[in-house]
Amino acid sequence: MFNKKKKIYTLHDIEKLFTYIPAIFILFLAFFFLVISYFILESKQARDIDLIQQKQILNYEFDKKDTLYKFVDTVETEVEEDLLSVKEHLSQVVYKTIGHINTKYKKELNLGLMKLYLDKTKNNENIKFVLFEKDTLNILYGNESILNLQKVMFNQPHSSKFKKLTLQYISSQGKSNFENWKYDLQKNLILSFFDTFFINGKEYYIGAFSSINNIKQITKQYTKNAIKEMNKDLNYHIWFYDSNTKTVFNFENNGRRLAIKRMLQKNNPDNRKYSILKYYKSQDDENQEFSKYVYFYFKYSYYVSISYDNSNALDANKEEVNNIKEDYNSLLFRITFLIILITAILIFFSFVFSTFIKNIFGKYNLDLSRKTTSLEHWKKRFELAIIASNDGLWDIDLKADKIYFSAQWLNMFGYNKGELSNFSDWFALIHKEDKHQVEEKFDKIFCGMDDSFVGEYRLKTKNSGYKWVFARGKLFTEENSDSQRMLMMSMDIDKNKKMMKELLDVELLVEDGRIVIFKCNNDNNLSVNTISNSIKTYGYSKREFELNNLNFMDIIYEEDKNLLKVAVKAAILKELKSFSQVFRIVNTGGEIRWVFLRAILLKDDFANVTQLYGYVHDITKIKVSEEDLKVRVQNEVEENIKKDRLLIQQSKLASMGEMLGNIAHQWRQPLNTVNLILHFLRDNYQNESFTKEKLEKYINKSKTQIDYMSQTIDDFRNFYKPSKTVNEFNIQNAINDVLKISKEQLEHDDIKVVFESSDINITNYENELKQSLLNIIHNARDAIHIKRDKSSFDACITIKVTLDDKFAKITLSNNGGVMEEDIMQRVFEPYFTTKFETQGTGIGLYMTKTIIETNMKGIIKVENIEDGVSFEILLPLETILKPKKVIDE
Repeated sequence: MFNKKKKIYTLHDIEKLFTYIPAIFILFLAFFFLVISYFILESKQARDIDLIQQKQILNYEFDKKDTLYKFVDTVETEVEEDLLSVKEHLSQVVYKTIGHINTKYKKELNLGLMKLYLDKTKNNENIKFVLFEKDTLNILYGNESILNLQKVMFNQPHSSKFKKLTLQYISSQGKSNFENWKYDLQKNLILSFFDTFFINGKEYYIGAFSSINNIKQITKQYTKNAIKEMNKDLNYHIWFYDSNTKTVFNFENNGRRLAIKRMLQKNNPDNRKYSILKYYKSQDDENQEFSKYVYFYFKYSYYVSISYDNSNALDANKEEVNNIKEDYNSLLFRITFLIILITAILIFFSFVFSTFIKNIFGKYNLDLSRKTTSLEHWKKRFELAIIASNDGLWDIDLKADKIYFSAQWLNMFGYNKGELSNFSDWFALIHKEDKHQVEEKFDKIFCGMDDSFVGEYRLKTKNSGYKWVFARGKLFTEENSDSQRMLMMSMDIDKNKKMMKELLDVELLVEDGRIVIFKCNNDNNLSVNTISNSIKTYGYSKREFELNNLNFMDIIYEEDKNLLKVAVKAAILKELKSFSQVFRIVNTGGEIRWVFLRAILLKDDFANVTQLYGYVHDITKIKVSEEDLKVRVQNEVEENIKKDRLLIQQSKLASMGEMLGNIAHQWRQPLNTVNLILHFLRDNYQNESFTKEKLEKYINKSKTQIDYMSQTIDDFRNFYKPSKTVNEFNIQNAINDVLKISKEQLEHDDIKVVFESSDINITNYENELKQSLLNIIHNARDAIHIKRDKSSFDACITIKVTLDDKFAKITLSNNGGVMEEDIMQRVFEPYFTTKFETQGTGIGLYMTKTIIETNMKGIIKVENIEDGVSFEILLPLETILKPKKVIDE
């Protein structure tokens, strides 16, 4: 930044500066004052208008707040009037009843007739009565109402002591007594009126109770009615919010009741109503910000709010606002006119001054142009330097023995300005192998035999390295002078030289190796342009290819020729930059060698692939190793299959033992029954009462037991037969078959089975699923036996079948105790068992995992639960299964 050359100003440039800079500065200053004046006046105008509008809005809001409180006072007045009418109705009914008593019962009160009268009046007037004797406090009618008063007054509805206190309180209030009985918890109010009458010297109290009045609901209803009666054309509306039911009424000035959940879904934060509603939805205390819009019934958790638009308040003072704007606009116009006038005057005087300066500079400019003309002839000498500005330029003053280098030349070799000052300094930097040819060229120039220089040489850089350059130069001789200058330019060709050397080194490197570098034409036979001498490792000579006696395609194995052609064609069609291919080459002795080819596609100027450039590497040993590896893998697979067959055989033997045990359990009862029938026949065949019909009966019973035993054999044989093909089956039915097989053993061991299932069909191997489930159930039974050896408990196995996404989920859990972590990690390993050698083989759960995950393409997991273990099986609902290999064998 600091080395940047400063601009040299001409006299013409200075004239322009004196002409335009004062005028531009005056215009800028005028614009600045205009902007400042505008913002000052705009700020004052906004402040004055804001003061007027704030005053108007405050008056408007106060008026609307007063409207809200008047509305609330009106509602409360109507509620009071409603309660007063109820009191008057109660007193009228009581006086009417006392008049009836005084007329009908002058000597003695007939309690039965009196109750009939009170029941009839209660139903007609929708009130409740209480009648009791003052001295004895004996309730003659309305005991239930007194119990309600006990609960309200003392919260003791069943105590005789507090009932007496309640009656004493009523009698203590005297005649013609009105009472308000409030139940604050439910916000209910009961009104009563009591008076007395005398019959046969006894004083009685009779009272009438209103039905339970919910002041909360009354207030709410009167509020809604008052809102409905309001004129909807007003510039405001009142709405009501019940925080108990989370509903609003007249929120949108339409007289409708809406749930706030629906209203808040609109999420309009710019609307004051939504802000109030959102706040009081989660808060039940007053908010100072909303106090001018909301009246809060704290006892009932009701909110009455008034909504209005402040913009209506601004309509009243529009004329005053317009007058303020007109005054400020007029003032801004006068200021603008004054600034423009002063600016015009200043610009006029600046142009007068610039004209005077221009005349002075004109004289000096004429003299300067004459001197500039004399330097024109130097222009031609630097034309070559300008054309080659991208190269390093340098100038040699042969007479003064001085040398000058451009910044580009110095950067090219890393030197600083002044480090090289004469021709000898430069010549010393030339590589010793190149000095002779450079010296010869300059001798010809110095002798006058030549006036130009062209050559390549290496020049030492500042970091002690050498760089190849291509130099061109021309000798210039000044007219009428013996001064000579040599103008030179240097082009950096170091990268190209090093690249060529690297290519030669690569060629030398692979000369006697197994990697063959080649370049061939993209024709049918892949005719060779160049090929490395390493082709001799395959028995061929480089010269055979250079003389076109052999093509690249001639040495490729016959069966692989088409393979290489297809690979080349595919690479061209896909516009790949390079491709690879493995194929075989036949050497001169007929031996076949595997090779790896890697080639890049070379294109001409029309984007057509004309040549292939790449290498061929002998990979015969790698291919042989791969074949050996395949043989070893095949042998290992066969060994694993043999091991799996042994496991399957052991699993079949274990399953056979389980089957025989289950058959024994199934047969024990019918065999016992057949044995008893045979003994009975032996003991009774000579008995005269033993008829042929009885004989037939017992023979049929025996046949039934034998048929059952035969059916058991068929059931077990079908159960243990492995599935050869997949079929669609119902999981619930399959599990029922498993439980049927193991029913006898589970009942014998007192193990309860809880089975819950959804109706799910899948396509899979049905019998193998049954075998897997039976293995898990037997393991659960064994675990329960081990736990029962330590303590008795109610054993249970739970089976649940549900849908889980795209899987049928089968969960089998038991309460036979949890499994230790190290055992759980190995539970599916072959030959791993926690039982004695005589009690288990350790392959049951291994075969179960193999069946579920290999054959049925499912998932099986195990985890500890409370007091037991749970197995979870996930089976795909729709599966295309491959033929089984291991299990069916």
